[in-house]
Amino acid sequence: MATAKSTTQSKAHEKVDQAAEAAHKGVDGASEAASKSEERIEEVAHQISEQAHKMADTAKQQSEKVTNVVGDYAKEHPVKTVGIAFLAGAVVAGLLCKRK
Repeated sequence: MATAKSTTQSKAHEKVDQAAEAAHKGVDGASEAASKSEERIEEVAHQISEQAHKMADTAKQQSEKVTNVVGDYAKEHPVKTVGIAFLAGAVVAGLLCKRK
């Protein structure tokens, strides 16, 4: 009977060891997956940051072009520029006065 108990204990220890090994493999796999996910997130964040900087640079360049064109127009046509500014101001003032 001692051998039957010993065999049962041995089998139980073997099953516990197998379960522990499987659990360790699961934890290692989850850790590896988390690490890969973190690396991927950092990579995507870096790409988004680069794209945002490129877009900001493009917007700045376009803004400078528009500013130059408007400035050139104002220098070439100062009377028209003052007239356009006056009309725009009158329209805005008219819209604001109607709201009150």
